[in-house]
Amino acid sequence: MIKFLISLFVSISVFSQSNPLKQPQNIKLFADYLFCEKDYLRAAEEYLSLDESYLSDTIIYKIAKCFSVIGEFEKSLYYFKNIPSSSFFFHNSKREIGKIYYLKEDEASLEHIIADKNNSINDLLKLKFALKLSKNQAADIENLLSYDDEDFTTLKKFYYQRKNPDYKSELTAGILSAIIPGSGKIYTEEHSDGVTAFILTGIFSYLAYDNLKHEHKFRGYLFTGIAAGFYLGNIYGSVASAQIFNAKVDFNFLESLSEFLTNRNYFVKEYEFCK
Repeated sequence: MIKFLISLFVSISVFSQSNPLKQPQNIKLFADYLFCEKDYLRAAEEYLSLDESYLSDTIIYKIAKCFSVIGEFEKSLYYFKNIPSSSFFFHNSKREIGKIYYLKEDEASLEHIIADKNNSINDLLKLKFALKLSKNQAADIENLLSYDDEDFTTLKKFYYQRKNPDYKSELTAGILSAIIPGSGKIYTEEHSDGVTAFILTGIFSYLAYDNLKHEHKFRGYLFTGIAAGFYLGNIYGSVASAQIFNAKVDFNFLESLSEFLTNRNYFVKEYEFCK
């Protein structure tokens, strides 16, 4: 019985060692399959199960890419930073690092890699340009306006939008509604609210005047109070409407900037690993 168990144990050990699924080349093939199927977490785990001697620059780059896509930025940074300067992937790994710093809004780290002259300066400067714009620090990037390629041309348009936004003045909105009820709302492009405020304030003001004129004091004072409430409310509402309008301008700006960067893949090149 003991001999049988020993024999069985040896057989299992031999089989596990010779199991084709555990062969490095097959692990890599399976990991490549998972990568191309966009199962990035499992792909990274399979790549990492390989012995270090099998971890080529390509595999390290793929591991870093997997972690970047799923938002594991710290792990991604670790592997991108391990791409040697002699590698074909070196410059693009720096772009990938810049992309991560942009998404993390880590301006100091982005500045640090820009300072390294071995990196792809232009693409990293574009990310710096975009990050400054997203933080509404347009004045800090005027020195980058001299750069001239298609992407910088587009970023310059964003720069001028950020520098001269199409805001509505809260003070102007309040004053307009104080002079003509509802006009401040119309100024902030809330046309239906503006017309409604004008009509309701006018109706209750007339009712107050008419009742006081005919000495219906209770109704006169009641409608006076309502009219005053609508009048003051429309001034406050106009100021608030200007604030909301300006917030929408900022939101739409950031959405447009984000869409541009996404379409340009944050100036990162993509490789065809899955042909």
